[in-house]
Amino acid sequence: MNRFISKKVTVEEPDATMIFRPGQFRRAPFRLEEKNIYLVGMRASGKTTVGKALAAVFGCDFTDTDAMIVKTAGESIDSLVARHGWECFREMEKQALAEAAGLPGKVVGTGGGAVLAEENRRQMEKTGVIFYLAADAALLVRRLLADPQSAQRPALTALELHDEVVAVMSEREPLYMACMDHMLQAHREVDQLVDDILVALGLREWDYTQKERILDRY
Repeated sequence: MNRFISKKVTVEEPDATMIFRPGQFRRAPFRLEEKNIYLVGMRASGKTTVGKALAAVFGCDFTDTDAMIVKTAGESIDSLVARHGWECFREMEKQALAEAAGLPGKVVGTGGGAVLAEENRRQMEKTGVIFYLAADAALLVRRLLADPQSAQRPALTALELHDEVVAVMSEREPLYMACMDHMLQAHREVDQLVDDILVALGLREWDYTQKERILDRY
């Protein structure tokens, strides 16, 4: 057993804490020329809004895989699913993500269910850095009810909205957690989330005066 694990399992002070020193875990800064930035998370978690704001900071393209599908299909996702079913949509989603992953240098917003396919998760892990916009069910429901565009999105289950969000989140959150590199708190303001991403990528210093920051997987 190494010293780190030994200390964690043998410490006798129940209130003991670990001390983090600025710069203790520095990593090489992220290079957009080499990778993409992927945003994953539930519907209404803010992927498109944050993605566009982040792309503006980098001066790069923002790609939305749902928008790619709509353009290819020539119809809304609601219409596509109604006519051809979810299986067709998921196959088109794989194709859209593979196309987006083909070249580095962009911010990519993914559909909420993109992580359901292992092929998609591996594609993102191989070609970029993955941020999970984590939100609680109440926040997602409020946003969906306030967004007139949500009515154009197909229901995922036969449940009422709140129950559907809870059920879908229960299925997908383990997958978001498994493939993410960093977690973001979706309730934060857009500029704060952009700042959190830049900090996580090693492109901006951490403001230690703030108590609430990103939850970094590392």
